[in-house]
Amino acid sequence: MTTTTPPERRLDLRMSPRDLINIGVFGALYLAVVFAINMLGFLNPAVMLAALVASIVAAGVPFVLFLTRVRHAGMVTVFAIITGGFLMLTGHPLISFVITIGCALAAELIIWAGRYASRRLSVLAYAVYSAWYAGPMMPIFYDRDAYFAGPSMQAMGADFVSQMQTLLSPPVLLAFDVSTIVFGLLGGLLGVRLTRKHFEKAGLA
Repeated sequence: MTTTTPPERRLDLRMSPRDLINIGVFGALYLAVVFAINMLGFLNPAVMLAALVASIVAAGVPFVLFLTRVRHAGMVTVFAIITGGFLMLTGHPLISFVITIGCALAAELIIWAGRYASRRLSVLAYAVYSAWYAGPMMPIFYDRDAYFAGPSMQAMGADFVSQMQTLLSPPVLLAFDVSTIVFGLLGGLLGVRLTRKHFEKAGLA
């Protein structure tokens, strides 16, 4: 009877061409899922919050599939720099990018602890990484007036902004921030389930 030795924990940050390709491919898939679902948020603020939650869950699939290809430190952080940087270019505040990198570093530690082979810790890593969703709306806590007076908000129209101001009270924002972890766990579980059921059989994981 043979046994399989878990992958070694590697702390070097050297990226192979295959690593970079995986980061690029799965980063693009991740962003595609996030953008496609969050486009529904243009309907009204309530739908926007629901879309954010749905995208957290759905984006767990490409992220967990990406983690099956991660075998050393640094890959998740580079993934976060690329995807977070792109989101910042589309209007996300700097603090969102900083939070994304912090979440990525925490996720790195979690998957390293599981020797890059633990499905349970992959779920936890995605849940922690998903906390970056709290970043884009963080300015509402410390500069609420400026946030709603910004060009991107004003472009949505006065009615949309008024509804959003009413909906996004501090308690709602705090509840949403906490929920990113909860729905991140659901997204991670969905990703693991689909990986086992479909992607492994297809040779993609």
